[in-house]
Amino acid sequence: MDASSGPQIALTDKERFPLLDDLSFLNELRQDVFAPKFNFKSGDRLNTIQLSKVKVYQKKYYDKKVFWKEGQTPIWLTDYLKWCVKTVPFYQNKGINFDSFPTTSREDIRKSPYLFVSNEANLEELLVYHTSGSTGPKLDVLFDAVSQAAWLPQIESVLKEFNITITESKNTTAIALICAQQKTLTYASLSTYLQGAGVLKINLNPSDWNQPEDVTKYLEKYNPQILTGDPIAFMALLDLQPQLKPKALISSAMRLTKGTQNKLENYFKCPVIDLYSLTECRNIAYATKKGHQVIRPDLYLEIFDEHNDVPLPYGERGELVVTGGNNPFLPLVRYRTGDFCSLKIENGIPFLVDLEARNPVVFFTKSEVKINNIDISNGLSHLPLAGFKMHQRKDKLIQFTGYSNKVTSKEIVDLLQLIFKNDIEIHADIQKIGQNNTVEKSQYTSELTGNS
Repeated sequence: MDASSGPQIALTDKERFPLLDDLSFLNELRQDVFAPKFNFKSGDRLNTIQLSKVKVYQKKYYDKKVFWKEGQTPIWLTDYLKWCVKTVPFYQNKGINFDSFPTTSREDIRKSPYLFVSNEANLEELLVYHTSGSTGPKLDVLFDAVSQAAWLPQIESVLKEFNITITESKNTTAIALICAQQKTLTYASLSTYLQGAGVLKINLNPSDWNQPEDVTKYLEKYNPQILTGDPIAFMALLDLQPQLKPKALISSAMRLTKGTQNKLENYFKCPVIDLYSLTECRNIAYATKKGHQVIRPDLYLEIFDEHNDVPLPYGERGELVVTGGNNPFLPLVRYRTGDFCSLKIENGIPFLVDLEARNPVVFFTKSEVKINNIDISNGLSHLPLAGFKMHQRKDKLIQFTGYSNKVTSKEIVDLLQLIFKNDIEIHADIQKIGQNNTVEKSQYTSELTGNS
């Protein structure tokens, strides 16, 4: 999110935290001698009714998860679709037969976000999040305080799988979102849902701090229970060698390679969880050996043909399509994620198998042998790469740019030559990770397949 995307009318802390009477810990986080130069103020804005809704959401979907069976749909889907068709302008006049309902694209939301707002949504509760546009044009995502705060029960449900709980207290820092960017919004906040526990968003960029060493001192002093961020931010944090004892690291936004995961787990001595989420509907699944295990019964997931509005048979690979959620400002019906996988249901739990972000890309050896980008991802997975970009030119030359403080260009070339059967020319560049990176998500592109 850009700093320029902040609100035009500032709220008071009482408006940001209407249910929290004691804001002393918030002031401590903001005013600490080692604190960064925070450039934003944020709060969950939960009132009594909204907090109750978040707790009901948590109890309804996470005490006992009930998904759907192969060949069936969730029990809530029919009523949900009727509600969408009745109250959401974009879905009106499209019928109520889910089997023939058309898919929705990111471009639909980007062009007309207001058409996705339910007539029953309270406009006084409207919040707006501006995405960075790292995987396409920037997108304004509308939500309310309840759907925003619901990410915490979603996170808790993942942590529960690792026997981890977040301590709820007004004198502890529950979560810190770690960034390593040139510029981003930073703030200290509190979570009403977690009894006033602290929530931080910080940027490792030295220019965000009064003294370069303050970032380590600040994090060590408040020792967040959960660290969230992307692999590049975590590897930049690792370079600082902070003495932290988190319960878990939650990585999202970029593919987490096994090599990077191992390095982080060896240092921080806790699980590093690879979480799959979308800004449009928040958390969806987390990585396991069987695939990405789906965590939300309030989302119905289908696999569609990439080019046609046709759902694929169970087990086939295609584009992930999402229906559901709890956001009255953006109810999703058959929303194309732009991500690709197959779906399997095991013991009543859905798994996303071989999940790859964005369009699948086929590469070619000089002899025209096809190489799937999934095989490349799997081959690179053991390396401590925080991210990478791989592009094939029309003359078949591979251009690879990786981000790591450990991997060498020769390692990349040798590995890719093995995957490409020693029948390819490769130029590999490895860039060091710092505290102020300007890299985007890992991506594959090719001039040979129109994915450039």
